[in-house]
Amino acid sequence: MINLKLFIKCKLFMPSMSGPHLMRRGREQRRMDVPRDFTVASPAEFVKRFGGSRVIEKVLIANNGIAAVKCMRSIRRWSYEMFRNERTIRFVVMVTPEDLKANAEYIKMADHYVPVPGGPNNNNYANVEMIVDIAKRIPVQAVWAGWGHASENPKLPELLHKSWNFIFRYDIKHLH
Repeated sequence: MINLKLFIKCKLFMPSMSGPHLMRRGREQRRMDVPRDFTVASPAEFVKRFGGSRVIEKVLIANNGIAAVKCMRSIRRWSYEMFRNERTIRFVVMVTPEDLKANAEYIKMADHYVPVPGGPNNNNYANVEMIVDIAKRIPVQAVWAGWGHASENPKLPELLHKSWNFIFRYDIKHLH
């Protein structure tokens, strides 16, 4: 059974930033309806306006296929709604020779791609050390692992945290 008070509290204090219902901070802790034409000029302005500390302008997609396509479509839609520019957030994708040969859709959608070895996924999309190395070399401000592949490996957030001092919304110890 869910604790209803806790559920309501979480819903009030952790709103999605992708929808039109944003929170005011401080004394006015209430929901506000944002007009459909609510926009900010840039990710930096967005972060400043909502009290954040890190600006994300480039994301490494450490996945392929429909997972990568869905991620880019969702973020581009949000980016257009928020900044009136779907290309405000740039994407770097990992690409195997097999993906290139198949002319995969996610490659066409990306802003840049990084060639990675083909074969089994432990050579590429599940290779946590390689993902962290690519993220540092590009550089990107975020890594999206999607589902499957490296997303199921607790080493990914640990290594990203060590290399970037990356902040996660969950405790890394709970992944073990």
